[in-house]
Amino acid sequence: MKNLFLLLLLFILTFPTSLAQVISLPGNTTFVVASIELYLVDDYTGGKQFIGLFGDKSRIDVFWSARYNPDIPEPINVTCWLNCKSNVDITQCYGLQNCSYQGKVGPASCTIFNPKYNYSAINNITCRFLNPNYPSIEFKTREGNYPQRVFYPIKYSVAVSGGIYTVGKTINLPVTFVSFSLLTGNYTSLAYAQPTSFITIDNSHNTTSNLKYSQMETVYPKITLIYAGGKTQLYINTTANELPLCNSIADCPDIITSDYQIKSCIQKKCHYVFITEIGSAYLSLPEYESDDLASILMISIIMFLVLFFFKNKMIFVKGNKKE
Repeated sequence: MKNLFLLLLLFILTFPTSLAQVISLPGNTTFVVASIELYLVDDYTGGKQFIGLFGDKSRIDVFWSARYNPDIPEPINVTCWLNCKSNVDITQCYGLQNCSYQGKVGPASCTIFNPKYNYSAINNITCRFLNPNYPSIEFKTREGNYPQRVFYPIKYSVAVSGGIYTVGKTINLPVTFVSFSLLTGNYTSLAYAQPTSFITIDNSHNTTSNLKYSQMETVYPKITLIYAGGKTQLYINTTANELPLCNSIADCPDIITSDYQIKSCIQKKCHYVFITEIGSAYLSLPEYESDDLASILMISIIMFLVLFFFKNKMIFVKGNKKE
């Protein structure tokens, strides 16, 4: 009995130490806060952009390449809106045409079908990149904005110039189009002058082939000047055939990067007219080419020899008559 009491007393005295030995220590947990990074992708301009675009009237494809830093096995959610009014307050984009993606990081895309382009102003695509499991992890620029890409559905330039040309000589007057449009399309020019002018125009109506962004093409109306000493205005009426129909001049956007003089809506099509001045003159001696000068010199020598020959022959005949 005495031994049992001693064992019980020993257990009571050592119990707190035994309990302390079995209590678990807290584990060490490391939290990694990831960021989203964007990488350059191909674009309709032929260059590289963080938001790449390709499109036509039926769709606009939005491309990107996004990854987490450091690399974590998390999905990514992307939503892109067309023509959002703000890239700071994303709630202003809600309800607009959009496309979305949720999946693996890396190169990906989404498509907005039947996009409602604004042909009268610059357009934009605004995108939100975030981690669907941790929505606080999202991509913003250094300025704190959501990434936004701007573009023009249709925009082009025209180069045309007048000058003084030779009477009776037909010239190919260059009219050069350059496209700055998202939409691939062709462009038309019509050259004309006042009915009372002294020039005639052949091949006056020209249409380019389909031009992509930064591509250019030159068309050539043929101008012939009838008489010299005059000047007249030559009109080059241009249009982009991808433009939607218009009901009035108010529907026609300012999409030309070069200066034009007249904008109009004719037969439900927007037209942009350039005016240049054409003058006529007779060919003067300095304007002749070397081959022309050589021919003139040769003809002059031949005419001089012929005249000299006939003059001497007449003197010889007169001398014989006196004998």
